[in-house]
Amino acid sequence: MPWKDKSVLVTGGKGFIGGYLIEALVEAGASVTALYNSNNKKQNGAVRWVKGDITDPASIKDIFTGIDTVFHLAAISNVPKAVKTPTLALNTNTNGTINMLEGSRLSDVNKFVYVSTAHVYGVPQYLPVDESHPIVPREPYAASKIASEMIVKAYGNAYRIEFAIIRPFNVFGPGQDVSFLIPGVIEQALRNHVIKVGNIEPTRDFLYVRDCVDGFLAIGDRGRDVYNIGSGREVRIADVIVKIRDMIDTSIPIVSDDDRKRSGDVEIPRMCANVSRLAELGWEPHVGFEEGLARTVREDKERMLARR
Repeated sequence: MPWKDKSVLVTGGKGFIGGYLIEALVEAGASVTALYNSNNKKQNGAVRWVKGDITDPASIKDIFTGIDTVFHLAAISNVPKAVKTPTLALNTNTNGTINMLEGSRLSDVNKFVYVSTAHVYGVPQYLPVDESHPIVPREPYAASKIASEMIVKAYGNAYRIEFAIIRPFNVFGPGQDVSFLIPGVIEQALRNHVIKVGNIEPTRDFLYVRDCVDGFLAIGDRGRDVYNIGSGREVRIADVIVKIRDMIDTSIPIVSDDDRKRSGDVEIPRMCANVSRLAELGWEPHVGFEEGLARTVREDKERMLARR
């Protein structure tokens, strides 16, 4: 197994994808160190949790010793939050990445895997979007990720740090924060018995989280340069909302809410990933969208009932 006995550092381990990634690495036999920056860390006896802040180099200077591979996920990843607080997004996402790269360089880390975003492409000039598509930021979150990608490449070239950059499309699954589309709709349906929606005509490429993590592991093991990760399937948001509603209760009304509509200046009308480059590493998704959605609805419903 490629990860057995490897020493891996994961930032953003308390996040949605990060949590699943840590579980997969532990299952694969890796020795995992996870960086967190809050008072409530997840408990996992197989993981060494270290408190630190990627924007504060002094707080993370000792975490790189003996590390073979870094998966850098920590970021301000909420687009509306980044639009409201652009300096926070740039400081966390870009300066934080510089600090992680510098720590990796000084400690001779073998590989740096940076998790970027499909938002870097902006409005697609063609579909499906491949890794050669122009990068055109439409808001501060995308800009911070593009800047970070360039810095990762610069460090790789200047200091011969092996690197890979991952551009996830819309990843979903059980336990995701309700600020994202699918868990937000599930919570509204279960808690409020009404679903208020904003922009419903755009399309997105949805990938189940465990398939996403499998892709991360393949890229971390043998990937080089830039990879899209998605399903390669385009789904209209309106159809997603109806599918969720019908899985819970077909009588739940779906109503338009202007306050939830994203400005046309930052909205991306269509997205669909070309994942042929990642497929060359032997990766393919195994959980279809409908199956993944059903799992997510079922498990999120169980979580919500357990909290009552």
